[in-house]
Amino acid sequence: METQMFIEALRTDIKRELAAEILSELQPEIKKALRANIFNLEEACQYLKVSGSTLRRMVRNGEIAYFRQRNQLYFRQIDLDKHIESILVRKGELQ
Repeated sequence: METQMFIEALRTDIKRELAAEILSELQPEIKKALRANIFNLEEACQYLKVSGSTLRRMVRNGEIAYFRQRNQLYFRQIDLDKHIESILVRKGELQ
């Protein structure tokens, strides 16, 4: 019985360490892929499911990160996801 418990504990430790190692190796690639997803205004509106005027207001109010290129607004997916996370209503937080 003691041997079986030791094996299970060892197996659990190995799984945890392996998962952490895999995650640490994949995380830079995941971040790079997310940064590569650039949306124009229309695409960002579709992604966030908001109107163009709403997204422009959010930009004007500094609620969402963006950058300009040739007088056009562009948004990184990672920044849009951060905005969604910031406004997400958690269980038990309903107003």
